Amino acid sequence: MTAKHTVLPLAALLVSGVAPAQNKQKPNLVFVLIDDFGWGGFALNKSMYDYSQLNQEFIKLRVTDYTPEQAQAAAELAIPTLSQLCLGGTRFTNAYTSANVSSPSRAGIMTSRYQERFGYYINGEQVGRGVPLTETFMPKYIHDVGYATACIGKFHLSPNVKDDEGGCADGYNPLDRGFDYYWGFNAAGTDYYGSKILHKGREKVAATGYSTDEFTREAVDFISRSQGKPFMIYLAYNAVHGPLGLPAPPQYLDRFKYDSRLLNNFYAYLYAVDQGVARIIDKLRETGQLDNTMIVFTSDNGAPGGAADVLPKNGPLRGFKGQTWQGGIRVPMFFYVPGQKGGLVSDNIVSNMDIFPTFMDWAGIPLPKNIDGKSLLPIISGKSTAPVRDELVWMGQMAENWGMYGIRDQKVAPGGFMVRKGDRVLRYDIVARQFTLYDLTNDIGEKNDISAAEPAKVEEMKAIFRKWYGEMKPPMSWKPALWKGVEFWDSSSNYQPPTDANSAPREKGEKRKNRQKE
Repeated sequence: MTAKHTVLPLAALLVSGVAPAQNKQKPNLVFVLIDDFGWGGFALNKSMYDYSQLNQEFIKLRVTDYTPEQAQAAAELAIPTLSQLCLGGTRFTNAYTSANVSSPSRAGIMTSRYQERFGYYINGEQVGRGVPLTETFMPKYIHDVGYATACIGKFHLSPNVKDDEGGCADGYNPLDRGFDYYWGFNAAGTDYYGSKILHKGREKVAATGYSTDEFTREAVDFISRSQGKPFMIYLAYNAVHGPLGLPAPPQYLDRFKYDSRLLNNFYAYLYAVDQGVARIIDKLRETGQLDNTMIVFTSDNGAPGGAADVLPKNGPLRGFKGQTWQGGIRVPMFFYVPGQKGGLVSDNIVSNMDIFPTFMDWAGIPLPKNIDGKSLLPIISGKSTAPVRDELVWMGQMAENWGMYGIRDQKVAPGGFMVRKGDRVLRYDIVARQFTLYDLTNDIGEKNDISAAEPAKVEEMKAIFRKWYGEMKPPMSWKPALWKGVEFWDSSSNYQPPTDANSAPREKGEKRKNRQKE
């Protein structure tokens, strides 16, 4: 499917949408989640920074055969459909994930709660524990009012199963947690060709093609099967998570003609997602459902800094996946809602925890009272610009594992926390026992610590974290030695780094280039 075929009809549809109130059927809901995609890599954010603000260390280390300008052009070329959807909806420029790595971020999405409330802080919590069965997934509320619900793609929320790689433990399968249909895998990542961990429901299935296309196929087929019944699709592509070494299929790769094989292939993987969304839109149009379907797009965390990744990555933001710098947790997000005014851009501080509450609000489904997520419908509808919350808080690893140097510290990286309130960000380094404060309005790259100039603001935000921390549960499996130091008020909880924390070996050559699976 070519861009000419998909973009022009879509542009026409965006100006002729019909509000859901004009349909007798409840509105449909489509959630498109991609993996490891940075805020700066979403081309429509390019007006918010310039090339001089990109990560110069990454450029020096990794960029050899393309220019930042070429990378930005490729980023635009890769998302014609997503750009049209976004321009027809509301783009959130201050959107955050609830965690800096995949599994806890998805736990925040599914429960619309700070996942720390149930002890879920790092990817390691998934391996042996998973999201506790005492937690209700938001799709269950949607399912219980008559929706057909599908989970397609990467799940990564069940405990691992010893004899079934990619499978889900009893009671933890998406079919047990509010979904009618499941086709995907339960792991951090998988091969794009020939994956051996795909499951349909509770049984393994063989891969038959490129995984992005397979996930799209399943979403399109689910729409076809759901005629006469409202549906909700959670479509979690594994793109652009590694491994990215093999070439994308020609119908995607041939769109990019730069001298850099790396640049061409990365954005071909992204373009495959874009064209998957185009095929979903075609099916919605064919079935008369496009004017009755809300679509949201976002990423599970920021971009990593490995050799397989390319500019613009996290744009001007400091840090990478696995870190609580902005680059690890600030992501692209937009909602397309038929019948609502398009072209809106909001700087409201929002979270991936807000997605399902927004879905449910639009569909007229009552929200549970114990969630941290907020409905963004007043902003999307243009009825309000008021802040939906006063602050957001994060606690997790501060790891180099997904950074630029191949340091394997996932199991020994120390913890840390971050608080954002207004345009200020406070973070705490438990190794140095040091607070730093940044003004994101004038210092989006978090380079200039202003804590000495604003001691009252530091104390205010320290109090926010301490109160928040008191409401959370301790990590389920994260070693206390790695996180207890966040209790800055307790002098007995000093962080003592493990002997190997700062001496993990760096990977070299092709191993480092291709290593993206963790």
